[in-house]
Amino acid sequence: MRFPQAMEKTSLISAIITQLEADLAQASDAALESAESATHEEARAESKYDTRGLETSYLASGQARHALELKESLDAIRNFTLPTFDRSSPIALGAIVTTLSSNGRETYFLVPGIGGIELSTEQGPLTVITSKSPIGSELIGKQTGDRIQAGGGKSIIRIS
Repeated sequence: MRFPQAMEKTSLISAIITQLEADLAQASDAALESAESATHEEARAESKYDTRGLETSYLASGQARHALELKESLDAIRNFTLPTFDRSSPIALGAIVTTLSSNGRETYFLVPGIGGIELSTEQGPLTVITSKSPIGSELIGKQTGDRIQAGGGKSIIRIS
């Protein structure tokens, strides 16, 4: 019964894309506003100790970098092909992984790009992570029954 699972992942990918599009629009607007503020006449230094314009330009630069990261993540997730997993498959990008620790069950969805998005599913909350995150990097290549140390120690109980 992999078909419903693939459809569920497709729905999750759509939700991630929607969230990233909203985040990108907000980040782009903020970057433009900061860039305008940095070049505005009021940002010009009034003395050698006035760093308002410099600080505003740093802010604009950081916000522009964040918008670029979001755009790259959006492109990566849009071009991502979901793999299929069975009970013996090692964890890779596209896997939904359920872990068990002293804090209870936690479910993660490994995707390319940016993580940190929380999604609500019928089975409970799901955290989107990447292979660059501490938990994600340790999960890659593991299988059901393996243990990881990240996040306080977790046992992998399900991969789909």
